[in-house]
Amino acid sequence: MPLRIAKTVVDYANTPHLDSSTTTYMQAHRNLVAQAHTCRALRQPAQSCVQQWLVIERCDVAAEHKVHGTESDINTAEPNIIETERWLSNMDAIVATNAFNHVCEVVIATSSRLANPQEITDALRHLRVDQHTWPHVTTLRISNHSAPTDAGRTGDEGCAKLAAELRSCFPAVSHLWADEGPHGRSMLGAYVTTALGQLTRISMRYSSIPGFSIKTLPSHITHLSLRACGRRSYLQIPQITAPPLVALTLSVVPLSYAWDQFTNGDSSMGPGIEFTCLERLELTFFVPSRSVPGGRADDAWEYSDGYPEQSPQRKTVAVRERASMYTVLRARGARFPQLRHVSLHQYPGRVADFLRSVPVGQLETVHVTANVTAFKGLRLGKLRALHTCELMVSGEARRAEQPHGQRLVMRALAQDTHVRSLSIRVPDTLRIHLPSLHTVRCTGLRRLHLSACITIPDVSLLLLQLPCLEQLDLQRPILTRPPRGIRGADALAQHLLAQGMAPISSSLITFVPDFMCRGATDDSVFYSMLVLVARIPSLRVLKMVAFYIAQFSRELGSLLNIRALFPYIRHLATLDYHKIH
Repeated sequence: MPLRIAKTVVDYANTPHLDSSTTTYMQAHRNLVAQAHTCRALRQPAQSCVQQWLVIERCDVAAEHKVHGTESDINTAEPNIIETERWLSNMDAIVATNAFNHVCEVVIATSSRLANPQEITDALRHLRVDQHTWPHVTTLRISNHSAPTDAGRTGDEGCAKLAAELRSCFPAVSHLWADEGPHGRSMLGAYVTTALGQLTRISMRYSSIPGFSIKTLPSHITHLSLRACGRRSYLQIPQITAPPLVALTLSVVPLSYAWDQFTNGDSSMGPGIEFTCLERLELTFFVPSRSVPGGRADDAWEYSDGYPEQSPQRKTVAVRERASMYTVLRARGARFPQLRHVSLHQYPGRVADFLRSVPVGQLETVHVTANVTAFKGLRLGKLRALHTCELMVSGEARRAEQPHGQRLVMRALAQDTHVRSLSIRVPDTLRIHLPSLHTVRCTGLRRLHLSACITIPDVSLLLLQLPCLEQLDLQRPILTRPPRGIRGADALAQHLLAQGMAPISSSLITFVPDFMCRGATDDSVFYSMLVLVARIPSLRVLKMVAFYIAQFSRELGSLLNIRALFPYIRHLATLDYHKIH
Protein backbone atom coordinates (compact mmCIF):
# COMPACT_ATOMS: atom_id res chain seq x y z
CA MET A 1 0.00 0.00 0.00
CA PRO A 2 1.46 3.42 -0.92
CA LEU A 3 2.38 5.54 2.10
CA ARG A 4 0.07 8.34 0.97
CA ILE A 5 -2.92 5.97 0.95
CA ALA A 6 -1.93 4.48 4.31
CA LYS A 7 -1.79 7.96 5.87
CA THR A 8 -5.23 8.75 4.47
CA VAL A 9 -6.66 5.55 5.96
CA VAL A 10 -5.16 6.23 9.39
CA ASP A 11 -6.25 9.89 9.41
CA TYR A 12 -9.80 8.99 8.39
CA ALA A 13 -10.10 6.31 11.05
CA ASN A 14 -8.64 8.26 13.93
CA THR A 15 -9.11 12.00 13.53
CA PRO A 16 -11.34 13.01 16.46
CA HIS A 17 -14.77 14.29 15.54
CA LEU A 18 -14.53 17.91 16.64
CA ASP A 19 -18.27 18.33 17.11
CA SER A 20 -18.68 15.16 19.11
CA SER A 21 -19.31 15.49 22.83
CA THR A 22 -18.52 11.79 23.41
CA THR A 23 -15.02 11.56 21.96
CA THR A 24 -12.83 9.28 24.08
CA TYR A 25 -9.31 10.29 23.21
CA MET A 26 -7.55 7.53 25.13
CA GLN A 27 -9.58 4.97 23.18
CA ALA A 28 -8.55 6.69 19.95
CA HIS A 29 -4.95 6.49 21.14
CA ARG A 30 -5.30 2.78 21.87
CA ASN A 31 -6.75 2.25 18.40
CA LEU A 32 -3.72 3.93 16.87
CA VAL A 33 -1.37 1.73 18.87
CA ALA A 34 -3.28 -1.34 17.69
CA GLN A 35 -3.16 -0.19 14.07
CA ALA A 36 0.59 0.30 14.34
CA HIS A 37 0.84 -3.44 15.03
CA THR A 38 -1.78 -4.53 12.48
CA CYS A 39 0.24 -4.57 9.30
CA ARG A 40 3.46 -3.17 7.93
CA ALA A 41 1.66 -0.72 5.62
CA LEU A 42 -0.11 1.05 8.51
CA ARG A 43 2.78 0.88 10.97
CA GLN A 44 4.58 4.08 10.02
CA PRO A 45 1.59 6.46 9.70
CA ALA A 46 -0.11 5.02 12.80
CA GLN A 47 3.08 5.23 14.86
CA SER A 48 3.57 8.80 13.69
CA CYS A 49 0.07 9.72 14.90
CA VAL A 50 0.67 7.96 18.22
CA GLN A 51 3.67 10.17 18.87
CA GLN A 52 1.87 13.40 17.95
CA TRP A 53 -0.58 13.37 20.88
CA LEU A 54 -0.18 13.93 24.58
CA VAL A 55 -3.52 12.81 26.00
CA ILE A 56 -4.64 13.61 29.54
CA GLU A 57 -8.19 12.40 30.04
CA ARG A 58 -10.42 12.04 33.04
CA CYS A 59 -12.55 8.93 32.59
CA ASP A 60 -15.26 7.21 34.55
CA VAL A 61 -13.45 4.63 36.68
CA ALA A 62 -16.18 2.00 36.46
CA ALA A 63 -16.42 2.33 32.68
CA GLU A 64 -12.66 1.98 32.28
CA HIS A 65 -12.63 -1.15 34.46
CA LYS A 66 -15.39 -2.70 32.36
CA VAL A 67 -13.24 -2.34 29.27
CA HIS A 68 -9.73 -2.77 30.62
CA GLY A 69 -10.15 -4.39 34.03
CA THR A 70 -12.25 -6.95 35.87
CA GLU A 71 -15.13 -6.86 38.32
CA SER A 72 -12.74 -7.85 41.11
CA ASP A 73 -10.62 -4.82 40.28
CA ILE A 74 -13.59 -2.57 41.00
CA ASN A 75 -14.49 -4.33 44.23
CA THR A 76 -10.94 -4.22 45.56
CA ALA A 77 -10.19 -0.64 44.49
CA GLU A 78 -9.19 1.80 47.18
CA PRO A 79 -12.33 3.62 48.39
CA ASN A 80 -10.43 6.87 48.91
CA ILE A 81 -8.84 7.02 45.47
CA ILE A 82 -7.20 10.40 44.91
CA GLU A 83 -8.35 12.62 42.06
CA THR A 84 -5.20 12.23 39.95
CA GLU A 85 -5.65 8.46 39.85
CA ARG A 86 -8.79 9.00 37.81
CA TRP A 87 -6.80 10.62 35.01
CA LEU A 88 -5.48 8.46 32.16
CA SER A 89 -2.56 9.49 29.98
CA ASN A 90 0.02 8.27 27.50
CA MET A 91 2.67 10.34 29.29
CA ASP A 92 4.67 7.27 30.37
CA ALA A 93 4.98 6.07 26.76
CA ILE A 94 6.22 9.49 25.63
CA VAL A 95 8.80 9.59 28.42
CA ALA A 96 9.91 6.01 27.71
CA THR A 97 10.53 6.74 24.01
CA ASN A 98 11.80 10.30 24.56
CA ALA A 99 9.25 11.47 21.98
CA PHE A 100 8.86 15.04 23.28
CA ASN A 101 9.99 16.55 19.96
CA HIS A 102 7.29 14.60 18.09
CA VAL A 103 4.32 15.80 20.17
CA CYS A 104 2.45 18.64 18.46
CA GLU A 105 -0.99 18.43 20.11
CA VAL A 106 -2.07 18.24 23.75
CA VAL A 107 -5.54 16.92 24.58
CA ILE A 108 -7.10 17.54 28.00
CA ALA A 109 -10.52 15.92 28.14
CA THR A 110 -13.19 14.72 30.54
CA SER A 111 -15.74 12.06 29.74
CA SER A 112 -17.49 11.82 33.10
CA ARG A 113 -18.27 14.94 35.12
CA LEU A 114 -16.96 18.49 34.88
CA ALA A 115 -13.38 18.81 36.05
CA ASN A 116 -12.70 22.09 37.82
CA PRO A 117 -9.52 24.02 36.96
CA GLN A 118 -7.68 22.92 40.10
CA GLU A 119 -8.17 19.24 39.23
CA ILE A 120 -6.63 19.77 35.79
CA THR A 121 -3.74 21.73 37.28
CA ASP A 122 -3.12 18.95 39.81
CA ALA A 123 -3.20 16.32 37.04
CA LEU A 124 -0.60 18.23 35.01
CA ARG A 125 1.65 18.49 38.05
CA HIS A 126 1.13 14.85 39.02
CA LEU A 127 2.31 13.80 35.54
CA ARG A 128 5.27 16.22 35.85
CA VAL A 129 4.48 17.74 32.48
CA ASP A 130 6.34 20.92 33.41
CA GLN A 131 9.60 19.00 33.91
CA HIS A 132 9.90 18.38 30.17
CA THR A 133 10.21 20.64 27.15
CA TRP A 134 7.51 20.55 24.46
CA PRO A 135 8.95 22.69 21.65
CA HIS A 136 6.51 21.66 18.92
CA VAL A 137 3.19 21.66 20.79
CA THR A 138 1.16 24.20 18.82
CA THR A 139 -2.36 22.85 19.41
CA LEU A 140 -4.20 22.73 22.73
CA ARG A 141 -7.50 20.84 22.77
CA ILE A 142 -9.76 21.21 25.82
CA SER A 143 -12.87 19.03 25.97
CA ASN A 144 -14.50 19.55 29.35
CA HIS A 145 -18.11 18.43 29.61
CA SER A 146 -20.39 18.87 32.56
CA ALA A 147 -23.87 18.20 33.82
CA PRO A 148 -26.22 21.01 34.92
CA THR A 149 -25.46 20.14 38.55
CA ASP A 150 -21.79 21.02 37.98
CA ALA A 151 -22.51 24.65 37.20
CA GLY A 152 -20.79 27.29 39.28
CA ARG A 153 -17.78 25.23 40.37
CA THR A 154 -15.25 27.40 38.53
CA GLY A 155 -13.41 29.99 40.60
CA ASP A 156 -11.23 32.88 39.43
CA GLU A 157 -8.20 31.70 41.41
CA GLY A 158 -8.38 28.19 39.96
CA CYS A 159 -8.73 29.56 36.42
CA ALA A 160 -5.69 31.81 36.90
CA LYS A 161 -3.57 28.91 38.19
CA LEU A 162 -4.61 26.70 35.28
CA ALA A 163 -3.82 29.45 32.78
CA ALA A 164 -0.36 29.92 34.27
CA GLU A 165 0.30 26.16 34.24
CA LEU A 166 -0.77 25.78 30.60
CA ARG A 167 1.26 28.79 29.49
CA SER A 168 4.31 27.51 31.36
CA CYS A 169 4.11 23.94 30.04
CA PHE A 170 3.13 24.73 26.44
CA PRO A 171 4.38 28.21 25.51
CA ALA A 172 4.24 27.66 21.73
CA VAL A 173 0.47 27.04 21.44
CA SER A 174 -1.06 28.93 18.53
CA HIS A 175 -4.24 26.89 18.01
CA LEU A 176 -6.87 26.61 20.75
CA TRP A 177 -9.78 24.19 20.39
CA ALA A 178 -12.23 24.27 23.30
CA ASP A 179 -15.52 22.51 23.94
CA GLU A 180 -16.73 23.03 27.49
CA GLY A 181 -20.32 21.88 27.20
CA PRO A 182 -23.46 23.98 27.59
CA HIS A 183 -23.49 24.07 31.39
CA GLY A 184 -21.37 25.79 33.95
CA ARG A 185 -18.98 28.70 33.71
CA SER A 186 -16.03 28.58 31.32
CA MET A 187 -12.67 27.95 32.94
CA LEU A 188 -10.66 29.27 29.98
CA GLY A 189 -11.19 33.01 30.40
CA ALA A 190 -7.84 33.64 32.04
CA TYR A 191 -5.99 31.45 29.55
CA VAL A 192 -7.58 33.04 26.48
CA THR A 193 -6.83 36.51 27.82
CA THR A 194 -3.14 35.77 28.39
CA ALA A 195 -2.57 33.65 25.26
CA LEU A 196 -4.56 35.75 22.79
CA GLY A 197 -1.50 37.58 21.53
CA GLN A 198 -0.05 34.43 19.95
CA LEU A 199 -3.20 32.50 18.96
CA THR A 200 -3.82 32.38 15.21
CA ARG A 201 -6.55 29.72 15.26
CA ILE A 202 -9.46 29.67 17.71
CA SER A 203 -12.25 27.11 17.74
CA MET A 204 -14.68 27.37 20.65
CA ARG A 205 -18.04 25.81 21.37
CA TYR A 206 -20.35 27.18 24.08
CA SER A 207 -17.67 29.50 25.49
CA SER A 208 -18.39 33.21 25.01
CA ILE A 209 -15.34 35.32 24.18
CA PRO A 210 -17.14 38.58 25.11
CA GLY A 211 -17.81 36.87 28.44
CA PHE A 212 -14.03 36.87 28.93
CA SER A 213 -14.09 40.71 28.74
CA ILE A 214 -12.46 40.49 25.30
CA LYS A 215 -14.19 43.01 23.05
CA THR A 216 -11.84 42.84 20.06
CA LEU A 217 -9.87 39.98 18.56
CA PRO A 218 -6.35 40.71 17.28
CA SER A 219 -5.86 40.99 13.53
CA HIS A 220 -3.54 37.97 13.30
CA ILE A 221 -6.43 35.49 13.77
CA THR A 222 -6.72 33.50 10.52
CA HIS A 223 -9.07 30.65 11.49
CA LEU A 224 -12.05 31.34 13.73
CA SER A 225 -14.90 29.05 14.77
CA LEU A 226 -17.42 30.19 17.38
CA ARG A 227 -20.34 27.88 18.05
CA ALA A 228 -23.26 27.94 20.42
CA CYS A 229 -26.05 25.51 21.03
CA GLY A 230 -29.71 26.16 21.69
CA ARG A 231 -32.37 28.42 20.28
CA ARG A 232 -33.02 30.85 23.12
CA SER A 233 -30.47 33.51 22.33
CA TYR A 234 -28.02 34.27 19.58
CA LEU A 235 -24.24 34.06 19.69
CA GLN A 236 -22.34 37.02 21.10
CA ILE A 237 -19.10 37.66 19.23
CA PRO A 238 -16.32 40.24 19.69
CA GLN A 239 -15.19 42.67 17.02
CA ILE A 240 -13.28 40.77 14.34
CA THR A 241 -10.87 41.98 11.68
CA ALA A 242 -12.11 40.48 8.41
CA PRO A 243 -9.26 40.69 5.83
CA PRO A 244 -6.83 38.17 7.46
CA LEU A 245 -9.47 35.45 7.98
CA VAL A 246 -9.01 32.27 5.93
CA ALA A 247 -11.79 30.17 7.53
CA LEU A 248 -14.81 31.41 9.50
CA THR A 249 -17.54 29.45 11.28
CA LEU A 250 -20.31 31.14 13.26
CA SER A 251 -23.42 29.46 14.60
CA VAL A 252 -26.65 30.92 15.97
CA VAL A 253 -26.35 34.39 14.46
CA PRO A 254 -29.21 36.62 13.27
CA LEU A 255 -29.21 37.40 9.56
CA SER A 256 -28.83 41.17 9.87
CA TYR A 257 -26.29 40.79 12.65
CA ALA A 258 -23.89 38.72 10.56
CA TRP A 259 -21.49 41.51 9.57
CA ASP A 260 -22.06 44.03 12.39
CA GLN A 261 -19.07 42.88 14.41
CA PHE A 262 -16.59 42.82 11.52
CA THR A 263 -14.17 45.55 10.58
CA ASN A 264 -11.64 46.01 7.80
CA GLY A 265 -9.04 47.34 10.20
CA ASP A 266 -8.37 50.08 7.64
CA SER A 267 -10.96 52.70 6.74
CA SER A 268 -9.41 53.13 3.29
CA MET A 269 -11.01 49.90 2.12
CA GLY A 270 -14.43 51.48 1.79
CA PRO A 271 -17.79 50.94 3.48
CA GLY A 272 -18.13 47.22 2.74
CA ILE A 273 -16.52 44.40 4.69
CA GLU A 274 -13.57 42.90 2.80
CA PHE A 275 -12.94 39.21 3.49
CA THR A 276 -9.81 39.39 1.39
CA CYS A 277 -8.37 35.94 2.23
CA LEU A 278 -11.49 34.02 3.24
CA GLU A 279 -11.72 30.62 1.54
CA ARG A 280 -14.21 28.78 3.75
CA LEU A 281 -17.40 30.21 5.29
CA GLU A 282 -19.94 28.38 7.44
CA LEU A 283 -22.89 30.20 9.01
CA THR A 284 -25.78 28.79 11.03
CA PHE A 285 -28.52 31.36 11.46
CA PHE A 286 -30.80 32.05 14.38
CA VAL A 287 -34.52 32.72 14.21
CA PRO A 288 -36.27 32.30 17.57
CA SER A 289 -39.63 30.62 17.93
CA ARG A 290 -42.31 31.58 20.39
CA SER A 291 -45.49 29.96 21.59
CA VAL A 292 -48.63 31.78 20.54
CA PRO A 293 -52.31 30.92 20.98
CA GLY A 294 -53.51 28.41 18.43
CA GLY A 295 -55.95 29.48 15.77
CA ARG A 296 -54.06 32.63 14.79
CA ALA A 297 -52.61 32.67 11.29
CA ASP A 298 -48.79 32.60 11.28
CA ASP A 299 -48.50 35.33 8.65
CA ALA A 300 -50.82 37.65 10.59
CA TRP A 301 -49.12 37.36 13.94
CA GLU A 302 -46.84 40.16 15.10
CA TYR A 303 -44.55 40.08 18.11
CA SER A 304 -43.90 42.58 20.83
CA ASP A 305 -41.06 42.68 23.32
CA GLY A 306 -43.05 40.56 25.72
CA TYR A 307 -44.56 37.15 25.29
CA PRO A 308 -48.16 36.92 24.05
CA GLU A 309 -50.77 36.14 26.64
CA GLN A 310 -51.79 32.51 26.67
CA SER A 311 -55.02 31.01 27.90
CA PRO A 312 -54.79 27.56 29.49
CA GLN A 313 -57.98 26.64 27.63
CA ARG A 314 -56.42 27.39 24.22
CA LYS A 315 -53.76 25.38 22.45
CA THR A 316 -50.51 27.09 21.55
CA VAL A 317 -48.34 26.71 18.48
CA ALA A 318 -44.69 27.58 17.88
CA VAL A 319 -44.13 30.22 15.21
CA ARG A 320 -40.94 31.87 14.06
CA GLU A 321 -40.03 35.47 14.78
CA ARG A 322 -40.65 37.80 11.84
CA ALA A 323 -38.68 40.86 12.95
CA SER A 324 -36.30 42.22 10.30
CA MET A 325 -33.32 41.58 12.57
CA TYR A 326 -33.72 37.87 11.90
CA THR A 327 -35.07 37.82 8.35
CA VAL A 328 -33.64 40.75 6.34
CA LEU A 329 -30.13 40.91 4.90
CA ARG A 330 -28.83 44.44 5.28
CA ALA A 331 -27.61 46.44 2.31
CA ARG A 332 -24.20 46.82 3.94
CA GLY A 333 -22.57 43.90 2.19
CA ALA A 334 -19.42 41.88 2.34
CA ARG A 335 -17.05 40.83 -0.42
CA PHE A 336 -15.35 37.45 -0.72
CA PRO A 337 -12.83 37.46 -3.59
CA GLN A 338 -11.19 34.14 -2.57
CA LEU A 339 -14.19 32.19 -1.28
CA ARG A 340 -14.30 28.53 -2.35
CA HIS A 341 -16.52 26.75 0.19
CA VAL A 342 -19.87 27.98 1.55
CA SER A 343 -22.21 26.37 4.10
CA LEU A 344 -25.44 28.11 5.09
CA HIS A 345 -27.66 26.39 7.65
CA GLN A 346 -31.21 27.37 8.59
CA TYR A 347 -31.01 30.33 6.25
CA PRO A 348 -34.13 32.48 6.83
CA GLY A 349 -34.00 34.66 3.70
CA ARG A 350 -33.40 34.01 0.01
CA VAL A 351 -30.18 32.11 -0.63
CA ALA A 352 -29.83 33.88 -3.98
CA ASP A 353 -29.70 37.26 -2.18
CA PHE A 354 -26.81 36.11 -0.01
CA LEU A 355 -24.85 34.72 -2.95
CA ARG A 356 -25.02 38.01 -4.87
CA SER A 357 -21.93 39.20 -3.01
CA VAL A 358 -20.09 35.93 -3.59
CA PRO A 359 -18.07 35.19 -6.77
CA VAL A 360 -20.17 32.09 -7.46
CA GLY A 361 -18.12 31.17 -10.50
CA GLN A 362 -15.28 30.03 -8.24
CA LEU A 363 -17.27 28.17 -5.56
CA GLU A 364 -16.23 24.52 -5.27
CA THR A 365 -18.58 23.29 -2.52
CA VAL A 366 -22.01 24.56 -1.48
CA HIS A 367 -24.08 23.25 1.44
CA VAL A 368 -27.43 24.91 2.12
CA THR A 369 -30.11 23.99 4.65
CA ALA A 370 -33.25 26.14 4.56
CA ASN A 371 -37.00 26.06 4.10
CA VAL A 372 -38.21 25.40 0.60
CA THR A 373 -39.04 29.03 -0.25
CA ALA A 374 -35.48 30.13 0.58
CA PHE A 375 -34.30 28.36 -2.58
CA LYS A 376 -36.53 30.47 -4.84
CA GLY A 377 -34.52 32.25 -7.51
CA LEU A 378 -31.39 30.17 -6.91
CA ARG A 379 -29.49 29.68 -10.18
CA LEU A 380 -27.09 26.77 -9.76
CA GLY A 381 -25.97 26.90 -13.38
CA LYS A 382 -23.74 29.88 -12.62
CA LEU A 383 -21.59 27.80 -10.26
CA ARG A 384 -19.18 26.65 -12.95
CA ALA A 385 -16.43 25.37 -10.61
CA LEU A 386 -18.79 23.47 -8.29
CA HIS A 387 -17.94 19.83 -7.61
CA THR A 388 -19.91 19.17 -4.37
CA CYS A 389 -23.47 20.38 -3.83
CA GLU A 390 -25.73 19.59 -0.87
CA LEU A 391 -29.24 21.05 -0.70
CA MET A 392 -31.57 20.21 2.18
CA VAL A 393 -35.10 21.48 2.65
CA SER A 394 -35.61 21.68 6.42
CA GLY A 395 -38.78 21.77 8.46
CA GLU A 396 -42.28 21.00 7.29
CA ALA A 397 -43.39 21.94 3.80
CA ARG A 398 -46.97 22.51 2.74
CA ARG A 399 -48.33 20.81 -0.36
CA ALA A 400 -48.85 24.23 -1.90
CA GLU A 401 -45.07 24.59 -1.89
CA GLN A 402 -44.58 21.50 -4.04
CA PRO A 403 -43.69 23.52 -7.18
CA HIS A 404 -40.77 25.08 -5.28
CA GLY A 405 -39.46 21.65 -4.32
CA GLN A 406 -39.91 20.41 -7.87
CA ARG A 407 -37.94 23.33 -9.32
CA LEU A 408 -35.17 22.83 -6.77
CA VAL A 409 -34.67 19.21 -7.83
CA MET A 410 -34.79 20.13 -11.52
CA ARG A 411 -32.18 22.87 -11.13
CA ALA A 412 -29.92 20.61 -9.09
CA LEU A 413 -29.98 17.89 -11.76
CA ALA A 414 -29.55 20.43 -14.55
CA GLN A 415 -26.07 21.38 -13.33
CA ASP A 416 -23.24 20.67 -15.73
CA THR A 417 -20.85 17.72 -15.84
CA HIS A 418 -18.35 19.31 -13.41
CA VAL A 419 -20.48 18.32 -10.38
CA ARG A 420 -19.17 15.10 -8.82
CA SER A 421 -21.22 14.80 -5.63
CA LEU A 422 -24.87 15.83 -5.26
CA SER A 423 -27.15 15.52 -2.24
CA ILE A 424 -30.82 16.50 -2.34
CA ARG A 425 -33.12 16.12 0.67
CA VAL A 426 -36.77 17.09 0.34
CA PRO A 427 -39.57 16.51 2.93
CA ASP A 428 -41.99 13.65 2.34
CA THR A 429 -44.88 16.09 1.99
CA LEU A 430 -43.53 17.23 -1.39
CA ARG A 431 -44.18 14.75 -4.21
CA ILE A 432 -41.28 14.98 -6.64
CA HIS A 433 -41.40 14.09 -10.34
CA LEU A 434 -38.02 13.91 -11.98
CA PRO A 435 -37.55 16.19 -14.99
CA SER A 436 -37.45 14.87 -18.51
CA LEU A 437 -34.22 13.11 -19.32
CA HIS A 438 -32.90 15.77 -21.68
CA THR A 439 -32.75 18.27 -18.79
CA VAL A 440 -30.41 16.06 -16.73
CA ARG A 441 -26.96 17.47 -17.43
CA CYS A 442 -24.95 16.36 -14.37
CA THR A 443 -23.74 13.27 -16.19
CA GLY A 444 -20.37 13.34 -14.43
CA LEU A 445 -21.88 12.52 -11.01
CA ARG A 446 -19.93 10.01 -8.92
CA ARG A 447 -22.11 10.19 -5.80
CA LEU A 448 -25.82 10.88 -5.49
CA HIS A 449 -27.81 11.11 -2.27
CA LEU A 450 -31.53 11.43 -2.91
CA SER A 451 -34.06 11.58 -0.09
CA ALA A 452 -37.45 12.41 -1.54
CA CYS A 453 -40.95 11.20 -2.21
CA ILE A 454 -40.09 9.89 -5.68
CA THR A 455 -41.05 6.77 -7.62
CA ILE A 456 -38.68 3.90 -8.32
CA PRO A 457 -39.32 4.07 -12.11
CA ASP A 458 -38.28 7.74 -12.07
CA VAL A 459 -35.08 6.82 -10.25
CA SER A 460 -34.40 4.02 -12.74
CA LEU A 461 -34.69 6.40 -15.67
CA LEU A 462 -32.44 8.89 -13.90
CA LEU A 463 -29.76 6.24 -13.39
CA LEU A 464 -29.59 5.69 -17.13
CA GLN A 465 -28.37 9.28 -17.48
CA LEU A 466 -25.57 8.88 -14.92
CA PRO A 467 -22.97 6.56 -16.48
CA CYS A 468 -20.19 7.54 -14.04
CA LEU A 469 -22.20 7.02 -10.85
CA GLU A 470 -20.29 5.10 -8.17
CA GLN A 471 -22.48 5.59 -5.10
CA LEU A 472 -26.24 5.92 -4.82
CA ASP A 473 -27.92 6.60 -1.48
CA LEU A 474 -31.68 6.46 -1.98
CA GLN A 475 -34.03 7.15 0.92
CA ARG A 476 -37.78 7.24 1.30
CA PRO A 477 -38.85 6.58 -2.28
CA ILE A 478 -42.36 5.59 -3.34
CA LEU A 479 -42.10 1.84 -3.73
CA THR A 480 -43.24 0.04 -6.87
CA ARG A 481 -45.92 -2.58 -6.41
CA PRO A 482 -45.15 -5.86 -8.18
CA PRO A 483 -47.60 -7.17 -10.78
CA ARG A 484 -50.67 -8.86 -9.39
CA GLY A 485 -50.28 -12.58 -8.90
CA ILE A 486 -46.47 -12.57 -8.84
CA ARG A 487 -45.19 -13.36 -5.37
CA GLY A 488 -41.95 -14.60 -3.89
CA ALA A 489 -38.36 -13.62 -4.53
CA ASP A 490 -37.68 -16.00 -7.42
CA ALA A 491 -40.91 -15.13 -9.27
CA LEU A 492 -40.32 -11.41 -8.85
CA ALA A 493 -36.76 -11.70 -10.15
CA GLN A 494 -37.84 -13.78 -13.15
CA HIS A 495 -40.50 -11.22 -14.03
CA LEU A 496 -37.97 -8.42 -13.79
CA LEU A 497 -35.57 -10.27 -16.08
CA ALA A 498 -38.32 -10.66 -18.66
CA GLN A 499 -38.68 -6.88 -18.86
CA GLY A 500 -35.27 -6.64 -20.61
CA MET A 501 -33.99 -3.87 -18.37
CA ALA A 502 -30.73 -2.29 -19.55
CA PRO A 503 -27.91 -1.90 -17.03
CA ILE A 504 -26.30 1.24 -15.69
CA SER A 505 -22.81 1.72 -14.29
CA SER A 506 -22.46 2.00 -10.53
CA SER A 507 -20.47 0.30 -7.81
CA LEU A 508 -22.23 1.15 -4.55
CA ILE A 509 -25.88 1.47 -3.65
CA THR A 510 -27.43 2.23 -0.29
CA PHE A 511 -31.15 1.53 -0.48
CA VAL A 512 -33.20 2.82 2.44
CA PRO A 513 -36.89 1.98 2.01
CA ASP A 514 -37.55 2.77 5.65
CA PHE A 515 -40.78 2.80 7.60
CA MET A 516 -41.72 6.18 6.10
CA CYS A 517 -42.11 4.61 2.65
CA ARG A 518 -45.62 4.45 1.33
CA GLY A 519 -46.98 1.00 0.59
CA ALA A 520 -44.04 -0.79 2.18
CA THR A 521 -44.45 -4.57 2.14
CA ASP A 522 -41.96 -7.38 1.68
CA ASP A 523 -42.97 -7.73 -1.96
CA SER A 524 -42.88 -4.01 -2.77
CA VAL A 525 -39.52 -3.48 -1.04
CA PHE A 526 -37.93 -6.47 -2.71
CA TYR A 527 -39.31 -5.70 -6.15
CA SER A 528 -38.32 -2.02 -5.97
CA MET A 529 -34.85 -3.00 -4.89
CA LEU A 530 -34.47 -5.44 -7.77
CA VAL A 531 -35.55 -2.78 -10.25
CA LEU A 532 -32.48 -0.82 -9.18
CA VAL A 533 -30.07 -3.72 -8.67
CA ALA A 534 -30.76 -5.18 -12.10
CA ARG A 535 -29.41 -2.00 -13.67
CA ILE A 536 -26.07 -1.96 -11.86
CA PRO A 537 -23.55 -4.28 -13.55
CA SER A 538 -20.54 -3.33 -11.43
CA LEU A 539 -22.30 -3.47 -8.07
CA ARG A 540 -19.79 -4.06 -5.27
CA VAL A 541 -21.62 -3.05 -2.10
CA LEU A 542 -25.34 -3.25 -1.43
CA LYS A 543 -26.65 -1.83 1.84
CA MET A 544 -30.28 -2.02 2.82
CA VAL A 545 -32.06 -0.54 5.80
CA ALA A 546 -35.71 -1.46 5.78
CA PHE A 547 -38.77 -1.99 7.91
CA TYR A 548 -40.24 -4.79 5.79
CA ILE A 549 -37.25 -6.75 4.54
CA ALA A 550 -36.82 -9.73 6.84
CA GLN A 551 -38.12 -12.47 4.56
CA PHE A 552 -36.52 -11.71 1.20
CA SER A 553 -33.18 -10.30 2.32
CA ARG A 554 -32.05 -13.79 3.34
CA GLU A 555 -32.72 -15.07 -0.17
CA LEU A 556 -31.08 -12.19 -2.00
CA GLY A 557 -27.45 -13.33 -1.75
CA SER A 558 -28.02 -16.63 -3.53
CA LEU A 559 -30.29 -15.03 -6.14
CA LEU A 560 -27.67 -12.46 -7.13
CA ASN A 561 -25.28 -15.29 -7.98
CA ILE A 562 -27.67 -16.78 -10.55
CA ARG A 563 -26.30 -15.48 -13.83
CA ALA A 564 -29.55 -16.13 -15.70
CA LEU A 565 -31.42 -13.85 -13.33
CA PHE A 566 -28.82 -11.08 -13.07
CA PRO A 567 -26.47 -11.36 -16.06
CA TYR A 568 -24.82 -8.00 -15.38
CA ILE A 569 -23.81 -8.46 -11.75
CA ARG A 570 -20.29 -9.84 -11.41
CA HIS A 571 -18.53 -8.02 -8.60
CA LEU A 572 -20.79 -8.13 -5.54
CA ALA A 573 -18.45 -8.26 -2.55
CA THR A 574 -20.63 -7.05 0.33
CA LEU A 575 -24.29 -7.62 1.12
CA ASP A 576 -25.25 -5.75 4.28
CA TYR A 577 -28.78 -5.48 5.59
CA HIS A 578 -30.66 -5.11 8.82
CA LYS A 579 -34.24 -4.69 9.83
CA ILE A 580 -35.55 -1.69 11.75
CA HIS A 581 -37.46 -2.88 14.81
